[in-house]
Amino acid sequence: MLSLTATFFAGCGNDPNLQPEHEKRADGSPWQVRYSYMPDDPRSLDPQFAYDQMSRRLLEPVVDTLLEYHPFKTDPYEVMPSLLASMPERVKNPDGTETYVCQLKRGILFHNDPCFPNGKGRELTVQDVEYGWKRMVDPKVECPALSSLQDYLVGFGEAYETAKKADALDYSKPLKCFEIVDDQTFKVHLLKPYPQIIYWMAMHFMSPVAHEAVEYYDGKEHPDANGKMVLRPAFKWHPVGTGAFQLVEYEPASRARLVRNPNYHTVVFPSDGYPPDRADFLKQFAGMPVPLVDEIQVTIFREQTPIPVLFNQGYLDSMGVSKDAFNRVVTTAQELTPEYKKRGVALEKDLDVSTFFISLNMEDPVIGTNKKLRQALSCSYDGQSYVDIFWNGVSPVAQQLMPPGIFGYDKNYQNPYGYDLEKAKRLLAEAGYPGGIDSKTGRRLELNMEASANGSEERQMTEFVQKGFEALGIKVNVVENTFAELLRKEDAGKFQILEGTGWGADYPDPENFYMLLNSRNFPPEGKNVSRYKNPEFDKLFDKMATMDNSPERLQIVNHLRDMIGEDCPQIFTFHKAFFTTINPWAQRTSTNMLLEGAFKYQQVDPVMRAKLQREWNRTPKWPPFVLVLLIAGAAGYAIRLNRKRNV
Repeated sequence: MLSLTATFFAGCGNDPNLQPEHEKRADGSPWQVRYSYMPDDPRSLDPQFAYDQMSRRLLEPVVDTLLEYHPFKTDPYEVMPSLLASMPERVKNPDGTETYVCQLKRGILFHNDPCFPNGKGRELTVQDVEYGWKRMVDPKVECPALSSLQDYLVGFGEAYETAKKADALDYSKPLKCFEIVDDQTFKVHLLKPYPQIIYWMAMHFMSPVAHEAVEYYDGKEHPDANGKMVLRPAFKWHPVGTGAFQLVEYEPASRARLVRNPNYHTVVFPSDGYPPDRADFLKQFAGMPVPLVDEIQVTIFREQTPIPVLFNQGYLDSMGVSKDAFNRVVTTAQELTPEYKKRGVALEKDLDVSTFFISLNMEDPVIGTNKKLRQALSCSYDGQSYVDIFWNGVSPVAQQLMPPGIFGYDKNYQNPYGYDLEKAKRLLAEAGYPGGIDSKTGRRLELNMEASANGSEERQMTEFVQKGFEALGIKVNVVENTFAELLRKEDAGKFQILEGTGWGADYPDPENFYMLLNSRNFPPEGKNVSRYKNPEFDKLFDKMATMDNSPERLQIVNHLRDMIGEDCPQIFTFHKAFFTTINPWAQRTSTNMLLEGAFKYQQVDPVMRAKLQREWNRTPKWPPFVLVLLIAGAAGYAIRLNRKRNV
């Protein structure tokens, strides 16, 4: 069926991509476009609020950070200057506090945008950085980084509490942690040592924001030049940054378009750190201005079915190899099939710096008060079968919260409540539910599990987990949600079991993972989705968080791991590893998985793509009645993919 569909699409011109903004550059060379996709909509594009993968994918190209990860250096991971002229100077003060001295690069401009006079972006200053930091303590913004940073930045928590009592933040008052020296220089004052602060500077929470943009894009109607009332988008959907690309179109559930910022000169393509096996290819880009391409088009596919078809036709530059397409693309030896090798496709295997888990609500009166019940649920989850079925055995089963590659990860550690169905049944009986029946009421235990509804594959994943739990004799009701709905329920704590949750590293340090279970990090300010609260855990976490890596720190990290393993606020599922296929005109130019939207380093050969697209999409000679049937069936699909809206 897939082969028939692919042939039909080739004959009927199903290219889902929009016409490029231009055909040629000013110098007459081809306008270069990268065609990408993602599985769902972002939750927000507000840099002080967005904290999910989909949002970061569109936000990273638009909003520059103070520092950013080197696109190749991952062992160890390394950050480098972006908006800053150099790495911050770390000063240890006599009283045990620390100060970081930072200096901005000169001549960086915000995107041209109607929020500025005459639509021309003005120069970035330290005041814009300060304004972005003030937004982090504005209760109306609900910055999820606040709960972590207030423990280290001088006066940060105090500023938030003052604003909360007043029901408004006074933006005219300075922050105690942020000292302006001049228009290019500022100092960051810390309450205690916190080496991870440089990683936070590589995140959008600390990015500068133009106050004009926040004030202009208020989501209300305003008169235009002709007096006509026009609705302006809210700032959360119209980011105005200094990044390599500007978001010019976004249509929910359909697509986004980003176009090169003509004034961008913040960084250039790196000249070092290349992987040895691709150094010769990458050297040609060393020192070149970025972005390397002019436009990025991102199509939102909530269903996986069209993706292999469009990749095979050359309408997508790369493709994550899904379960359904795996056997057509990858052999049992985990190599490309001959068909794809012949096409010049490259196969890349990546291990994401992430851990996925099922969140159990510790405030729920049934699950949260019964540790044996949580342990039983954990023992009923068959992690190896899950990754074999849905990840083709590529992703490792998670035994702990920490992923491989982070200090403290122990490859020999085994989860004491890993899959063991007989043990799960014993624990369930000890929890008061022998055979799944409540020993007090005689009724079957019934639980609700919130899950994503973004396609058939995710539904299959949810059904797998549901059947595993129900093997204990209990009843599990699945409630399907959109990605945004799931996040809202996370924030409100309106769930018993939350399936499909996980954490991709913000930065490569154990503190970034164990903060997920710190009691000060309850949503919406933090990401302790399970609402786990343990005073001993908090005390050890606070000690570990500010330490340099050492045997003593490792001992604390292991103790934290064991506490979580015993209390089971989460059921660990897998560490995400996956294959990506890349068409020959779009060879990879970034290998750091912490760069979610590293579009500015991507390259493309549009001439090769156009040539191969013609070869791969020759129209077959179908009988008329077949074409009529196929065209009728695909009409709705084509219409949906070509909707668009200007931002």
